[in-house]
This record gives sequence, structure tokens and C-alpha cells, in this order.
Amino acid sequence: MADAPSLLLSAHCRPSLSRAAESECLLAMKGRMYSPRFPADHLLNPFFVRAYQPGDELGAGGYGFVMTARNRTEGHEVAVKFIIKDKVPEHAWWEDEMFGKVPTEVMLLSLVNHENIVKCLDLFEDEIYFYLVQELHGNPWVSRKNKKSKQATAPGKLAPSPSSTPSLTPSPSFESNNDSLPNTPPQVCMESPSGSHEEAGTDRQDSQQPQFFLQPPLVPQIRPNFSRRPSYDLFECIEQSKHKRLSENQARYIFAQVVEAVYYLDNQGITHCDIKDENLVIDSDLKVKLIDFGSAVVADPSAPRPYYTLFFGTTAYASSEILLKKPYRAPPAEIWTLGVLLSYLLTGHSPFPTEQDAKDGRIILREPARTGSGRLSRAAITLMGRCLEKEPDRRADIHEVRGHRWLQGALESHGMD
Repeated sequence: MADAPSLLLSAHCRPSLSRAAESECLLAMKGRMYSPRFPADHLLNPFFVRAYQPGDELGAGGYGFVMTARNRTEGHEVAVKFIIKDKVPEHAWWEDEMFGKVPTEVMLLSLVNHENIVKCLDLFEDEIYFYLVQELHGNPWVSRKNKKSKQATAPGKLAPSPSSTPSLTPSPSFESNNDSLPNTPPQVCMESPSGSHEEAGTDRQDSQQPQFFLQPPLVPQIRPNFSRRPSYDLFECIEQSKHKRLSENQARYIFAQVVEAVYYLDNQGITHCDIKDENLVIDSDLKVKLIDFGSAVVADPSAPRPYYTLFFGTTAYASSEILLKKPYRAPPAEIWTLGVLLSYLLTGHSPFPTEQDAKDGRIILREPARTGSGRLSRAAITLMGRCLEKEPDRRADIHEVRGHRWLQGALESHGMD
């Protein structure tokens, strides 16, 4: 049991509660009531539990996991990323004068402001986790196949990846199983606004004494019913498509939004370093937002960008120079990932059937079921080629990509064919 949450519990729950109410408050803070991923007996930050009602799991990764939660005051849903402190690598920390040592991802999301980047709404912590509260964007999509991650997978061995969605159908509900979250989890108690206190250790439960609980009240549960909500990301959205790829206009609209986000970040000296379909959340109107800044790097935008020798992104999107284990600069490598993403959007496949093809910069496009007027436009293919230029010094930069003729008017089209 973590000391910090216990101290907070003592300060914020016990003074105004009966023993029964205190017991309910303690139960509401137990992480295992919401997800089996929390350690046994782990107590959540009481300020978090008072502000948010944890919900369903959205996903998990190397640094932690993501759950939905509902704002108890305003009623809207959010996404909460539980970042395991011990899993954050040394390069991914940021020293801040006010907040001390925090993950770079947390600091960056609190600083940036762009319509195509997910917003940071709140931050909590305990001894084990940072709780990064973000806006919840998109629609849940149900895949016909089990999602397989492409993390650390060579381009020649890719799992099914983003394709497209001529018909986009959000899931009307979410699937449940015996290993997921309670639909009505326990609620935490709040302090009396009058400031009245009850002596600790008494069993008095006078009907006139206010019991300040958030609704609905705690109901007895023999076993939590945990649930996993379908993903909101571009990968799952595209899996709903009949042909597992987007129409060119849909791809153009989505790609233009991603380019705008990258352009904004580049002007701030920020490079995401892990752009892929699984790090883009999307709604039924094809509005996308970039998430997961766990691999991001920051540099002075007015100075020459530094070179790196370590890579923390996804191998399937890694540039030629990274695969060849050469020192690389982050912005040109980011442009390469845009080229790979564009290929997935338009064809449903990587532009590189094998890792050697990626190392050599040898683009091999597959266009299943595209014939005659359905073939890709020359402008789309040209832009992809500029992004996937083998030599980083000759590769397009974000200004060239943003100004390319294929993207002109894309944001106004809203993906309409």
C-alpha cells in the first residue's frame, strides 16, 4: 500500500466520515476495482477518484495503459493514461522548475495547443503512476480480426495495417468479457462542505449527519466485471473498410490533418518520432488527433537539428538511415514515417515488402482492386516518393509536404468523394 495515497486518504476522507463511509471511500480508491493491471492493494490518488469515475480499458503499451473515465462534475468522458514511472526511460524525462521531474510526454502535451493533437486536461500522480488525463476523441471501432501490433516488426513481416474506409461505421456499443471493468464502479466520498468532522473510530451513523457520496452509491460486488472498449484509432477504423484502404479523397483529408500537426510541432522544435495509424484517433467525420508523445524529442527550432543514435519508434515506420543504424536527424525521419503512413492509407500496405527494400529506399506499391479510373493519382505517388527519398538531405521537408499540390484544398474537402 503506497504511503502517499494513505496520507491523502487520512487528510481528505477520515475526518468527516463514519467507519462505514470510510470503508466505502477506501474501497473506491482500490485500483483493482477498476482494472486488474493495478498492483494488489494499490490505492489511487483520492483527488483523482473524487474528480473522475474510471471506466473501460482502451489499450496498453510499454509505459502503462489507458482507460476511459467520466468527469464527475461535468459528465464528459476522458482518456486517462497511467504511466508507470519505473518504465519511463531516462531520455524521456523533463526537469521542470515548478513540477520537478515529469515525463516529457506530460510536459509537451501541457504546452502544445493544436486541433489535431489531443489535449492534456489534468495530471495526478502517486508513488507508481502519473495519471495523464486527456480529451477522449473519436469513435470506438470494432475490428473483424484481432488487432496485431506492428511494434518492433520488420516491414517485411507486418501485421494487418491501416487501410481505408469507404464506409465508416462506428461501433454502437462495446464488447465485454469477464476480465474488464465495472460499468458502475464504486464512488468515492467527499468532504462535508460545512467542514463538520466526526471523531475517528466511532460507529455513529445519525440520519441527520450528511454522508457526502457521489452518485450512484456503491453497490455490493462479488467480482468486478472488467471490460475492454474497442479502439478509437485509425488502425481499427480502417479495418472496417471492405477493401481495407481509404479512397484517395479520404486519405488526402486525413493525411492533410496529420501534416498540419507535424508542421505545428516542427515550428516548436518538437518531433513526435512515432507517427503511425495506431497513434491517430479518429471520429466518424474523419477528424484525427495525434496521441502518444512518449517517444518525442525537443530541440531548438532556430538551430540545426541534432543527430540521434537511438530509436524508440516503430520499426515498420523507421527510415532508411535508422534501419542502416546511421546517426539520424528527427525531422527527416518524421517525413519518412509520413510517407509510410500515406502508403498504408492509400493501398493498405507498407511501401516496402521487406526490410531490405526499406533500407534501399525501393518503393513497391500494391494497388489491389484499383484499375482504370480507380488508380492512384500521379500527384499522390509523387508526394509519397518525396517523403520516402532514401537520402535524408534530399528528402522533402514538412514545408514542401504541406505545400504539395496533392494536398491543396484537402482540408476543405472533408474527405468527400
